[in-house]
Amino acid sequence: MHTVEPGDPETHSKNLVAENLEQLRKIFPSAFTEGKVDFDALRELLGDAVDADDEKFGLTWFGKRNARRIALKPSTATLLPRQDESLDWNATRNIMIEGDNLEVLKLLQKSYASRVKLIYIDPPYNTGNTDFIYPDTFQDSIQNYLELTGQTSSAGGRLSSNAEITGRRHSAWLDMMYPRLMLARNLLRQDGVICISIDDGEQAHLRNMCDEIFGEENFVANIMWQKRYVSNVTAKWFSDMHDFVMVYARDRGSVKISDWERSEDQLEAYKNPDDDPRGPWRAQDLSASKPYAAGLFEITGPTGKKFTPPANRYWRCNREKFDSWNADGRIWWGKDRDARPMLKSFLQESERGIKPHTWWDYGFAGHNKEATLELKSLFGGDAPFDTPKPVKLVRRIIDAFCNDGDLVLDFFAGSGVTGHAVMDWQADNSAALRFILAQLPEKTGRPDYSTISEITRERLRRASQNIQKRSSGTDFSGDFGFRSFVLSKGNVVRWDTSRPDFEQQAFEHIDNVREGRSEQDVLFELLLSQGLDLASIADMRTFAGIHVFATGGGLLFACLPAADSINKGNAEEIAQGIIAWRDELQPEADVTVFLKDVAFADDVAKANFVAILEQHESPFVVKSL
Repeated sequence: MHTVEPGDPETHSKNLVAENLEQLRKIFPSAFTEGKVDFDALRELLGDAVDADDEKFGLTWFGKRNARRIALKPSTATLLPRQDESLDWNATRNIMIEGDNLEVLKLLQKSYASRVKLIYIDPPYNTGNTDFIYPDTFQDSIQNYLELTGQTSSAGGRLSSNAEITGRRHSAWLDMMYPRLMLARNLLRQDGVICISIDDGEQAHLRNMCDEIFGEENFVANIMWQKRYVSNVTAKWFSDMHDFVMVYARDRGSVKISDWERSEDQLEAYKNPDDDPRGPWRAQDLSASKPYAAGLFEITGPTGKKFTPPANRYWRCNREKFDSWNADGRIWWGKDRDARPMLKSFLQESERGIKPHTWWDYGFAGHNKEATLELKSLFGGDAPFDTPKPVKLVRRIIDAFCNDGDLVLDFFAGSGVTGHAVMDWQADNSAALRFILAQLPEKTGRPDYSTISEITRERLRRASQNIQKRSSGTDFSGDFGFRSFVLSKGNVVRWDTSRPDFEQQAFEHIDNVREGRSEQDVLFELLLSQGLDLASIADMRTFAGIHVFATGGGLLFACLPAADSINKGNAEEIAQGIIAWRDELQPEADVTVFLKDVAFADDVAKANFVAILEQHESPFVVKSL
């Protein structure tokens, strides 16, 4: 049995530095000496690919190095389940997390690496007078987060982007975004994409930052979205009518973008005036501008009229291909059969829709006022959030990239529009689509919803109710719930052996699970540490009066009773119960059992219990807290 100690993988989020080193070691084992990277050897192995010049193209700012270090520092925080704030806890696979998204993204690394199909975020715009409350410090991000959100007694402050106050308007925004995008990239599937709403204030810097993090070759599009339909008459220079949605891929070559369905107006262009049995068609110009020597020939029409390509243009085919089309009835000569030839493009032979383009007008993707009206409709005439995005905008993004069974992430959840759009998409498509949302509990100053995260959860509840009413007459029973979690310090108290009162401290924390934490709290921390889904079902059985939990399809068992609960009299019954339950579930990989060290009345009970599990013909991995 292994006793979990500070620094073990179970005590923090994924160590990305260690993972990077391991990947580098696999590729260049000779670049390592006594466990350290030999950079001279690595340079020799890379040859001319190493850029030793101090002057190079790229985005730099004061604080960038620290922003990267913050992203790579593991988190010791955890996510506490809040079943009372959830909706349909036992059945749903959707997740809503309250907390600083930097820490949340770190905690998601083990469970959701390479699993997310779409990330959509609407981060705070850098207007020059906005406060970024996101509490990034290299020393202790979770402690700083708790102070800033009023969960500890220490006074907190904000990191202001105001140029007059700090002189670091752009740097502060980049400090906030860079580590979050670094971590977000790891969560994307190979065919996954990230879509980021942004305005002109940081659009150029965001493009450079994403080129660095995702790779310039993985840029997909910069969509212009018409956020207003009426010009701002009070604008000093130009009326600001649009925002951007910047799209990057994990690997652009793997991404598939769904075509848009044709509109009624586009379908109206398809007619069938000659009753062609192949159905409606539309006439296309037979000429092209690209020089094509074989496309310079004379065509004789049914009435004997001669036709040549228009000036400086060419037929798009050679004579042989034209004759084949004409014989197959694919050339339209006009109602009187003496007009310039046109190519018939049949609707049934065309693709399902049209290729998406980068201009999204308000009729297609909604606008700011529509977003506010949606909130007012949900909240009885009140809009408790100032800058929502319209559901239609997020739906258009989902339509382009997502399919049945995919996972969507939004770690700047705001009012919860992404979760709303995912549930809306499910109902319209009778298909499963999951979401994970994260939102900081930023104070609102309102008496009804004191934090933005409260607004997020309430919108999800109200949107769920409306969508279920709308789809009540169908056979589809979608997932319109969510599991609620809150970010907090880890459940297990780490003893500080350097303190002079360590022995007394150890005595006081004989049960080193943090006071007030439940078995379920600890279970979900263990679940995250083992890389299991937060939506995993956790079943409980009782053996000899002791609760045992199983989750992840039997990959993880946890026995977390009070001190001295397991003794020589019940240890074997509990251990045999776990074995029988494991055999019933038949997991496909090694099974880990977590125990509380203080749960055993004495060393004999612990030794017997562990021996039964570890010496079984299909042994368990046993770890104690």
